[in-house]
Amino acid sequence: MTDEPIQTPPESPSEPQAGVGVQLRQQRESLGLSIDDVVHQLKLTRGQVTAIEEDRFGDLPGNTFARGFVRNYARLLHLDPEPLVARLTTELPVEREQASLPHLTEEATFNVGSIGSGRGRPLQLALVVIAGLIIGAGGVFWYLQQPAEPELNVTTAILTLPEASAPVEVIASDAVVASDVASEVASAPVAAAVTPAPASAAASAVAVAGNGELRLVVEQDSWIQVIDAGGNKLISEVLKAGDERSLGGVAPYRIKIGNAPKTQLYLRGQRVDLAQYSRSDVATLELK
Repeated sequence: MTDEPIQTPPESPSEPQAGVGVQLRQQRESLGLSIDDVVHQLKLTRGQVTAIEEDRFGDLPGNTFARGFVRNYARLLHLDPEPLVARLTTELPVEREQASLPHLTEEATFNVGSIGSGRGRPLQLALVVIAGLIIGAGGVFWYLQQPAEPELNVTTAILTLPEASAPVEVIASDAVVASDVASEVASAPVAAAVTPAPASAAASAVAVAGNGELRLVVEQDSWIQVIDAGGNKLISEVLKAGDERSLGGVAPYRIKIGNAPKTQLYLRGQRVDLAQYSRSDVATLELK
């Protein structure tokens, strides 16, 4: 009787890692951001954002632009861009290599430098154009390396909460129409005004700054960003379901909440209604 060799079962292949575009799309959806939010903040077209999320990098202007788009997109979503850009090199289409510049002979070099030579002028003009294109491409590449910063276009409405020590000024995003703000204020049990808050109220607000006057309660995962008047980023992260955070700084506070329906915001113990300042479940407002 001969011993038969024992055959081991073949190893099952590991599940492939999601593409760069898929990872960006999943992170965007987890933050509660829409494609239009990304288009507005990165100054890209909707077609370019869709092409990135579907890993169709051949539809972009070129590989250099694709790397810059992905790097800025990752920074906007608070992801480390370097691993994504490194992974991107394996997914980019192969570009046709540009033809090398013709070798200049000694005679051609002399003609280029000769202002009065008729044969030297076309070649000199061609070299100037090529140098201009190289400088322009370098400028575009530098611009793409700059981090994207969210913009806040706001419209002001002043609300005074009952039994509060200081007026609360809410600045809604441009997605909230002025008439909607007026109707919401009229139906709520608060008093609306269009005059600046009195100096005594402003002094009171400054007095309580830094004592945790902002409180956030999260029912589901939600991306939160709060920046105070001094430009200090008090928080910029995804809070998990059940998290509660107290913050304090120098008013006014610029606030953006990625999952507004599942997030509760309190200022000095008074709850702020986020529904009227939300678009696609993302609330953008400013509190004093």
